[in-house]
Amino acid sequence: MAKLLPGVVAMVAVVALCNLCLPAFVPPPAGQSLRRGVHMSTAVGAAAVLGAAPAAFADKIDDAAVKLSAASYPFLKEIDWTSPVYGSLPNANPVKVLAAINKALVMGASMDSAALKAGVLAHASAIGKIDAKGMIPLSDYQYINAAIGHMVASVPKSQVIDVYNAFSDVVKKEEVGEYMKSLVNSADAEAAYKAFWEFKDVVGAAQR
Repeated sequence: MAKLLPGVVAMVAVVALCNLCLPAFVPPPAGQSLRRGVHMSTAVGAAAVLGAAPAAFADKIDDAAVKLSAASYPFLKEIDWTSPVYGSLPNANPVKVLAAINKALVMGASMDSAALKAGVLAHASAIGKIDAKGMIPLSDYQYINAAIGHMVASVPKSQVIDVYNAFSDVVKKEEVGEYMKSLVNSADAEAAYKAFWEFKDVVGAAQR
């Protein structure tokens, strides 16, 4: 792919992929296991979506998306989004890829329709603003993050875990983690992951 929207390949699969990629850069925060983290996988992206989660949590997800976006944007700017690596899965087993896509489709079918629509519109708007480096404005990144937060909050946790496990069987984090981290500023990667971990807790509190 010549240009790839940061953190986005498809509206459904992005949640699993981002949950897989971010831990590949840095380990979970001290005292937290990866298995605990995947109970609420979210991704890089946003858009104020109402109705996807209980009203009491709606603003919390949006607020958390603002914090996540600000903390991780420097990290995103360091990534070469024009690299062909994001358009392929080296050494991936086709059967496992299909199985992972199937799990993602099942999760996507369970998403709140209003949340899914808002997420699609947020991504569509951002795609029109991609620059030569494959980056989008911070404001659009924030909208996408919020949108994905509401999308994930609208599905059962068990389905998110199923998607995470399926994609982790396709791309092994231990095989790419150190290499990917070597391409960016280590401190920025760690700050992004810390913010991501906090964001998943907020979304997880709203998840059904």
